[in-house]
Order: sequence, then structure tokens, then C-alpha cells
Amino acid sequence: MQMQDLATLQTELAQAQQEKAKQEEKIAAYEEQRQQLHWELRKLQRLQQQSKQEAHSLQERLQELSRRAQRWQQLHQDSERALAMREEELVVCKVELAFLKEELSKAMEQVQDRNRQHHSP
Repeated sequence: MQMQDLATLQTELAQAQQEKAKQEEKIAAYEEQRQQLHWELRKLQRLQQQSKQEAHSLQERLQELSRRAQRWQQLHQDSERALAMREEELVVCKVELAFLKEELSKAMEQVQDRNRQHHSP
């Protein structure tokens, strides 16, 4: 009986050693997979950080362009107001010029009338 028990124990030991070897292979495969996943996670974290930095840079650029656009819009509005004022001044000057031409014309007529009266016998 002891021989049979010994043979059974040796068979069980061999099976256990085979199972242990299989489990060690699985553990090694899982460890390799874990390392690969860890490396991929680090890569994704770096990419995420890079994306955040790019998004932040783009946000800053957008804000700068928005500020520039507001400044240009303000300058444009100021220029339009100044142009409108100058156009208004031009209209006033043209009216004054027309009035002065009319007054000059009247004054010239009066001078000519006086000259005619003085030269007439």
C-alpha cells in the first residue's frame, strides 16, 4: 500500500508541479500584460497632458485674438465717428463757402453798381 501511495503522491506531485508551471506562465503573461498596460497608461497620460497644454495654449491664443479684434473694432468705430464728424464739418464748410460766395457776388455787384454810378454822367 505504501508503494501505491508513494506512486500516487509522485503522480500528484508531478501534476501539482505542472499546474504550478502553468500558473507561473500565466503569472508571467499577466505581469507582461500589466507592464504593457502600465506603459500604455503612461503614454495616454502624457498625451492627455500634452492635449491639455495645447488646449490651454489655444485658449490663450483665442483670448489674445479676441482682444485684438475688440481693439480693432473700437478703432474702427472711433474712425467712423471721426469721419462722420469731419463729413459734418465739410458740409458746414461747404454751406459757409456757398454763403460767402453769394455774399462776395452781392458785394461785387454793389461795387460794380457804384462804379457805374460814379462813371455815369
